[in-house]
Amino acid sequence: MSLQDENIKLKAQLEHAREWMKKEIEWWKHDYSEVIQERIYSFFPPESLSHFPNYWVENIVSAELVYKHLLEWENIDGVWVIIWYQKIIDQMIELYITKWFRKYAQKHSKNISNINDPLEKSLRLIIEKKHIFSLWRFYGALKIISAWWAKSWYLYEFSSYLKSRVFLQKSLLESTFLLQLQWLIDLHAVTDKRHSGTLSKKDTSSARSIIIWDFKDTNCLLYILAASQNTDI
Repeated sequence: MSLQDENIKLKAQLEHAREWMKKEIEWWKHDYSEVIQERIYSFFPPESLSHFPNYWVENIVSAELVYKHLLEWENIDGVWVIIWYQKIIDQMIELYITKWFRKYAQKHSKNISNINDPLEKSLRLIIEKKHIFSLWRFYGALKIISAWWAKSWYLYEFSSYLKSRVFLQKSLLESTFLLQLQWLIDLHAVTDKRHSGTLSKKDTSSARSIIIWDFKDTNCLLYILAASQNTDI
């Protein structure tokens, strides 16, 4: 066999191997996606799932597929696990909390705060320009409110809004939610480590545990946020 013939044969074998690997990967993704979906529907109660848009389930599946790859192959970057889960948290905060706070503040606010404070400015933009409530600012607001320091105008409005939604206030301030959120922030997994590309496998695993607790412990961020809508809607 000539070298040219051998190269043609090897090329054909390589292409066949690629096709086989592609089919295996697609089969694995489909099979494992179903496993993850079963975990989601078993973990969250039906009344919580009734508030879930379909794309949240898809985002959790995407995060878990990347995480499984991360556990099996060292060269996989965990940043996509964090991105998918942070996207879900941001969307939950907007849909469950910020959207209704915005309406509440527009209805009740009679003053305009000119305090030169980053959090106060952020809250004003959330109300007036429909900006999102970033996870860092959200944590800062809850931390101040939990310590009864909410004296600036928009922060006071946010505190008043939470008091008007008793079950939501209990979920965010009287459960382990704020502590879990503090742990996540202190990991820097959703802030500088994510943006600088310095997330380790340990960082990713720790952040995932706080967010979803492997679908076993209800004291996790996603479960508490989801359960906060069960009553007092």
